[in-house]
Amino acid sequence: MEGLPKIIEKVKLPVEIRTDPYLLDHSFQGDAVFPAVEAMTLLAVSTQGYLPHLDVSLITDARFDKFLSTGPTSRLLEAYNDIEVYEDGRIRSKLVTRSRSPKASITRIMDHVTVQFGEKRRDSWPLPLDFLSALEGVCVDIPSDRLYRDLVPFGPAYHNAITPLFVSENGAIGNLQAVAMEGCSGPLGSPFPLDAAFHLASAWGQRYSGIVGFPVGIDRRLIYRPTTPGERYICRIMPALPLSRAPRFDIWIYDQHGNPREEIRGLQMQDVSGGRLSPPQWISNGAQKRSLESIKSQCTALSLIELRTVNGLAERALSDEETHRYKKMGTKRKRSYLAARLCCKSISRQLSGDWKTPSSSLTTVSPDGIRPCCPVRDKILEPFCSVSHDSRFAIAVASDVRIGVDVEEISERVCRSREIYMNEKERLLVEASPLGDIEASVRVWTSKEAMAKALDMSLAESWEKVSLKDIGRDRSILEIGGRDHEAFHEGIDDHLFTFVGRSGRP
Repeated sequence: MEGLPKIIEKVKLPVEIRTDPYLLDHSFQGDAVFPAVEAMTLLAVSTQGYLPHLDVSLITDARFDKFLSTGPTSRLLEAYNDIEVYEDGRIRSKLVTRSRSPKASITRIMDHVTVQFGEKRRDSWPLPLDFLSALEGVCVDIPSDRLYRDLVPFGPAYHNAITPLFVSENGAIGNLQAVAMEGCSGPLGSPFPLDAAFHLASAWGQRYSGIVGFPVGIDRRLIYRPTTPGERYICRIMPALPLSRAPRFDIWIYDQHGNPREEIRGLQMQDVSGGRLSPPQWISNGAQKRSLESIKSQCTALSLIELRTVNGLAERALSDEETHRYKKMGTKRKRSYLAARLCCKSISRQLSGDWKTPSSSLTTVSPDGIRPCCPVRDKILEPFCSVSHDSRFAIAVASDVRIGVDVEEISERVCRSREIYMNEKERLLVEASPLGDIEASVRVWTSKEAMAKALDMSLAESWEKVSLKDIGRDRSILEIGGRDHEAFHEGIDDHLFTFVGRSGRP
């Protein structure tokens, strides 16, 4: 066909696959199969041996077509590396096996894995650290023992996704380890971290796509610096939209110091069992539930982070101004502050469409050093921003009008000081509310706190000037200065979120 680059050289190189005992732990329906990550390393080593000056740090158009059985006993497997060199400098490398049918005396050629080297490197895009520092959304944490018992039933050599591991509709985040095993490295680094990232992607697919997926291809794999046996890493997995039954992901793997090690674009996961495998019920429970929908509809942008997902990279995502405030805080306050800053940075990126600016270049503290802000690129007037946090969540919202948000754990604590923040009419409303004392009281508290943020007043002023006229499960009516406002309420487990808005700029 015209326009396609010509093949200028072909060569078939023999390769031997040592099926060491640890490989038997990588299995599909009881049959040990050669990992895709090991196959990519094998092809890189073989091809670079033939073409010593070849840069193998960029792999494109990788396809994992057929499993290569490595069991049940340890042995040497004979295979081939079919290399095609194209006139434009690209090299296609293919892992191939031959087998002969004992009855028909027919030689069968099987293509297992194909990769491409030599693609011209485009500008790389290391993921900004705020994306790797926590996971947005309402999260499910998956203990590593349950991951490998119920979702990815591999043997212990491949238990390399390490607790804590979190998934939400926005993706997944977790810790990976590169086990120190002799011979398990090469020009692509240790195979174990990327393989473990595939496991976490499979867990996400089981929850949100309803399939037990295996990797069948990668559009692009860029190795910034090979992963090292014996070290631990942090990975961030982002699903491509729209979601489907054959999900696609982008993956970033960073070291503990915040340095990028690998970037994977276009990981394709499919059910290769023909429908014989299905996710366990527990992983999909609640997956279709959408949270904070009514609050999202009232503001321009919203970001929600669970504090438990904030990891050791978060401090490195702060700007100088944010770091200055952070260092003055106590240990308990620091995690909430980090989560709130990450929420504000997320809103800035959502409104700017900017996914590349380094995290430390986004400052989410106003010039007064107190109020939060969400800077928007190329916009003189920033949106109004409000943040809140409690024992579990941090939330930030933004709008072109004044808004306020509050989140509180639903507990008896809000009932202990009702005489301080409620007036007599509000206490009567609480006593008569079918919601009960605690649920009604927390709606009064959060409504007044959210309005204090919207009007930039002290909480004590809000207690005095804001009065609730009606307390509802999803909406309440409050009055200030002779004007009524709506407060929107939504619950997540035992936490209540309240949002209020007021038209007009300060």
